[in-house]
Amino acid sequence: MKTSSSVPRRGLLVAGTAAAITGLFAANSATASPAPAENPGTAPRPKLKFAADGKFKIVQFNDTQDGPRTDRRTIELMEKVLDAEKPGFALINGDVINGSSQTVTEVKQAINNVVQPMESRGIPWALTFGNHDEDSMPNGTGMDEAKILDFIRGYEFNANSKNDKIVGESNSQLLIASSKSAKPVFGIWLLDSNRYAPKTVGGQDFEGLMSYDWIRPEQIAWYRQASIATENRYGKVQSLMFFHIPLWEHNHMWYGAQFTSNDADHEKAIKKHSIVGVKNEGVYTGAFNSGMFAALQERGDVRGVYCGHDHINTYMGDYYGIELGYGPGTGFGTYGLGGTENHHLRGARVFELDENKKSVYAGTRTVFAKDLGIDMGTQGQPIDGPLPLP
Repeated sequence: MKTSSSVPRRGLLVAGTAAAITGLFAANSATASPAPAENPGTAPRPKLKFAADGKFKIVQFNDTQDGPRTDRRTIELMEKVLDAEKPGFALINGDVINGSSQTVTEVKQAINNVVQPMESRGIPWALTFGNHDEDSMPNGTGMDEAKILDFIRGYEFNANSKNDKIVGESNSQLLIASSKSAKPVFGIWLLDSNRYAPKTVGGQDFEGLMSYDWIRPEQIAWYRQASIATENRYGKVQSLMFFHIPLWEHNHMWYGAQFTSNDADHEKAIKKHSIVGVKNEGVYTGAFNSGMFAALQERGDVRGVYCGHDHINTYMGDYYGIELGYGPGTGFGTYGLGGTENHHLRGARVFELDENKKSVYAGTRTVFAKDLGIDMGTQGQPIDGPLPLP
């Protein structure tokens, strides 16, 4: 396993951005509509449904992160994964686009390019937001996350909900109904991990800390309240949780320790936490520890927490009963491993559910573009023009 602590391109990317930016869905259903606004504390009705055989797949894409002429291989990868896996739900887990768009239309085109693989197949889908999705704002587009959310909720198969009561735009709870009834047997939490730390807190700057924001207390309170309401209505519903920026515990799990980072600790952690996958760059987490993991431990209904953000980390493991992991970066238009192997970790993560099994959650695996016959050449391959807007 590679364990290098950082990739120079990441440092340049973050520094450059920081400077520039001060109702029921059935799998493959033919009809759908934008989800209603959520009322925190009220358990929602299921929007998704297990297939007749009692199975359900979730596909996680990350960091598609491109402009209105998305690299054609990003779209090809998404299409091939969706056609092979036939999921009941797919998401892009943050950094959907980059900051190259110069107009509102170009922002919409950049998003449309990477949601069409799901939309055109009638697959329910959603987005979470990452730190780069508002990067076109300095260009005068005015497309902040709230406006992006309004745009994507107009798609027929989008499953994002709108929650104006707490910080962040992509906070949603989705429930998956049994194939035999309307009762949910599994769930999906989507959180907005926000963008960048403020310039100062308490009169102190963030020099020496990670420059990223963190999941805020009101988001954690919303999760707890909604989790309790769901349990009161349906019983405990096991779930997966997705957001873009990793938790501090993603780093602690890799090293099996909180304040050391050496290979000897990691070798012990592999066995203790059943770690699989690779770590090719640092864990770029929020400046403050949000307390999200402690809340998940308290509630006991989340089986795994999966993020993106660090494009060339793919590892996952069991950290005190909760899986923590990454999906590989999907987009060919942003940084990768570098050199001739730059694109070799482009891919997706697949989650398998089976309501016929007691645990329901049957496990996860990664799928890589290099195994799907996709060109791994280092030269960019932008599409000739943006896909038609709906």
